Amino acid sequence: MENKSTVDLILPFYHPKGDWEQRVAESVSYLRKQFEEKNLVLSVYMVNDGSDLSYFPEDKLDHIRNAAGKFQFLSYPENHGKGYCLRYAVSRAEGEYQIYTDGDFPFLPQSVVDACDALLAGADVVMGIRSKDYKKALSPLRKMLSSGVRKMNRFLLNLPEQYLDTQAGLKGFNGKGREMFLKTKVETFVFDTEFIMLSFRNNLKIGTIPLTLRPGLTFSRMGFRIMFRELLQFLGILKRLRLS
Repeated sequence: MENKSTVDLILPFYHPKGDWEQRVAESVSYLRKQFEEKNLVLSVYMVNDGSDLSYFPEDKLDHIRNAAGKFQFLSYPENHGKGYCLRYAVSRAEGEYQIYTDGDFPFLPQSVVDACDALLAGADVVMGIRSKDYKKALSPLRKMLSSGVRKMNRFLLNLPEQYLDTQAGLKGFNGKGREMFLKTKVETFVFDTEFIMLSFRNNLKIGTIPLTLRPGLTFSRMGFRIMFRELLQFLGILKRLRLS
């Protein structure tokens, strides 16, 4: 009997809104079909980062479970942040490859297929690169944060031009990339920067794919307090880099 490789899709959640399960079910149903055509098995991990369990009633989980086929719902009671949330799931995932994106699928599901193709072609790590349309949809504060992170990635971390967009919310990796991902420490948003920096410094093969914004997406607000917190986290990454 042929052994098929498994691709783990990891979706972090915190206080999902509206009919979120419908979008997830539609997206994973599309991905399941695409992966079956590639002779791959899709396994979906949903992770609740400390939301009340009332956000995840059993009928909504069943809707996604039926669409996904292989499905696990992971949860813990205290909110920690996206970095912690994803490490929690990756440490429990069992597939040959892992890909993560935000639970609201801000990008077209085809982006997950493209990331998988890049991994199958030999990349250790795959990072999405956001399009100009994505940047146009950002609020002024988010544009400021995104631009600031790119500049710090260039001038403080010395990342090459093609790897500056570290905060795009879709990444994938094989076993080597997984090992590096689990070495990250940051619990909040800039863990992505830490992951790409570690992968680059350890000579992992990093591939990039373009990301197309999902039509009709609206972004949550991000205030100065969060921006300041992420700046402090970035400075912590820089400190660890210098010490290493």
